Amino acid sequence: MPLRIQLFAAFADIAGVREMEWEYQSGLTCASLWLQIQSKYPQMNRIPALFAIRDEYVPKETELHSNDVLMIFPPVSGGSSSYIYSEPLSIDRALEAILDENGGGEAIFIGRVRRWNEGKRIQHLFYECQVSMAEREISRIAEEMRNRWPLQKVHFQHRIGKLEIGDIAVIVAVSAEHRKEAIEACRYGIDELKHRVPIWKKEISEDGEEWIGACEH
Repeated sequence: MPLRIQLFAAFADIAGVREMEWEYQSGLTCASLWLQIQSKYPQMNRIPALFAIRDEYVPKETELHSNDVLMIFPPVSGGSSSYIYSEPLSIDRALEAILDENGGGEAIFIGRVRRWNEGKRIQHLFYECQVSMAEREISRIAEEMRNRWPLQKVHFQHRIGKLEIGDIAVIVAVSAEHRKEAIEACRYGIDELKHRVPIWKKEISEDGEEWIGACEH
């Protein structure tokens, strides 16, 4: 029975497909399969890969089975409808979500699409997401925030799809009794989201297109 492979972001662009089947061989690991895929698609050689099975990240040494569905991602750039949105994000929704009668301090981070990045004039961005894993990872980050700081409310929103200049891409909002805890937790939330959640960003500029985050790691 062949393996099913799902590709995301830059890998899907290079292969020209988002899903493929691959001949299963006993003893095949994520790493050895990746070498086979790279030999077929040499452009993938420059991009590190992350692997997941059943919505959980797995090490590259993981042995594969014939009924596995292997997801292959580039490094992340940086839930339910409570986290991931295809429509415009809402600051009012975030403020309402963290409103608490004992929330004396509120902190909110808003990330927008900017015109210039590293000398390139940006036309627009495109965000892609593996939704079920993103939901789970954002939930974990929110729980870590609650465990590390005495918070009242935590709220995340992230946009996917095409975003124009000035559009809001991400919101992290936190309320706590005091401002110190709210500010620290908000900073932790956005930093961890950018490093851990499987959301990728394609930058479309006057110089061409590039998946941001795929080559810097």
